[in-house]
This record gives sequence, structure tokens and C-alpha cells, in this order.
Amino acid sequence: MVRQSVNLGMVEMTASRADPDGAKALARGLALLRLVLVDRGRTRLAELAAGLGLPRTTMYRLVAELQRQGLVIRVARGRYDIGLALADPDPAITRNGQLARVAREPLKRLVGRIGLTAHLGVFENDMVTYLVKSPSPDPAARFTREGGQLEAYCSGVGKVLLAALPDAALAAYLAAGPFVPFTHRTITELDALAACLDQVRRQGWAIDDEEAADGLRCLAVPLTLSGGAPIAAISASMAADPDPRRDAAVLSALRACADEIASALGSAPSA
Repeated sequence: MVRQSVNLGMVEMTASRADPDGAKALARGLALLRLVLVDRGRTRLAELAAGLGLPRTTMYRLVAELQRQGLVIRVARGRYDIGLALADPDPAITRNGQLARVAREPLKRLVGRIGLTAHLGVFENDMVTYLVKSPSPDPAARFTREGGQLEAYCSGVGKVLLAALPDAALAAYLAAGPFVPFTHRTITELDALAACLDQVRRQGWAIDDEEAADGLRCLAVPLTLSGGAPIAAISASMAADPDPRRDAAVLSALRACADEIASALGSAPSA
């Protein structure tokens, strides 16, 4: 059981004494949550909740609210698992692990649409950690791997996440240089890097234009929940032959994929 300190039965009993009518809906929601916590996404929700006697519309209304609260996530059609809000207290269930599980299938579908290698990355210890890599036949980005790290200042994912840092945190990062060039195009000069990140912040996406590796370009967009700061970023890697029409199509596909992942995590789509 996740987060053993939360006694669902006690919460249910206390609520029933305070508000019998509201407690009925709460009891149903807690019963559904308890089933999801034990099942971990192995069983379709309709089958899982059959013993509760819930109308189908009620069942999906309850699970939608559990999603919105971050208590469950949708990991496949009709299947739900422990949400990000409950993941970290259990050392066996990490926030990054659940994020990767949710993102894997949407990224795979993204690769099928655009034919490019896709990544999901987070910002950790001033580096980008790649949680998911969904490869394509395109030979670009062969050097990346799941669990691997890359400097944030020269990657598309990293620039998106750096640009979203609070001013003080970004200033501390920039002050911690020097920034080592990986190619002749790597941005290492402090003012130029700050200006680049300011542009990323204003336009809502980033590009690594042969800055991490020769011959490789990456486009990246943020993954946000309900309009908050990005919790991760997703990117597409391609050979270095700029094409504005292709870039626009790739960015559109990346944003749609980010919305799909955010929706599975319980967030409203971006505007």
C-alpha cells in the first residue's frame, strides 16, 4: 500500500460523521482509489470497479477527479495507476518512474507520426536526465540513452527547463560556469546564453542547433500541469538540415504529445 500513513478507512469514517451526504461520494472515491493503489494499472477500470456497483458515469467522474487531484494517472486506455502526488513517499514508486510510464506510449506514437527520435527529460542536479528515449530509424541522437545525462545549456530539453527556473535559481546556474563547448556552435558566453534562454521563455520552445553534437538538431517543448512550471520537457531529434515547414510541424506534434501526457497525468490541456 502506498503512503501507509494515510488511513483511508479513518478518513471515510470521519467524513461520514460530519457530512453523511458528501461522505457517500467520498466513500465511493476512496474505495475506487484503494482498488487502483492495489491493482497498479493491470486491470481495466470497468472490470476493476465492477464489485463496487457504481454506474459507469459515476465511476469515470470519480476517477477524473482523482486524476485532477494527482492521486491517479492514466497509463493506458481504461487503466490507472498511482498518481504523482502519492508516488514519492514510497521509495519503490518514484515521481520520475510514474512520469516515464505515462509518457512512453504517447512518445512512441509521436515517433510514428514524425519519424524522429523523441525524448522525455527532467532537470536534476544542473543536468538533463533522460527518462524516456523513443527511437526511430533516423540515425540522429544515437549517443543518448535512458537514464543518461547531458548538460542542460546545450540541449533543447535543458534550455526549456532552464528558461523556466525562478530568476534566482537561473542566476545561480549561470554563475556556476564555465560552460564547455561540445561543438563550434555551443553557446558558452554568459550573456549570449542568458539571451537565448530569455527567447526560449518568450516563445515557449527551444532548439539545440548542433550545440550538443555536430550534425544534430533538437526541438523541445515544455510539459506542464495545469499551467504551472514545467515538470519535464519533450524533444525530437533530427539531422541538421533546417526546414522551417518541418520545424513548425514537429513543434505542433510535440505540443500535442505534451498535452496528451499532461492529460493522462490529470492536467487540463494547454490553451
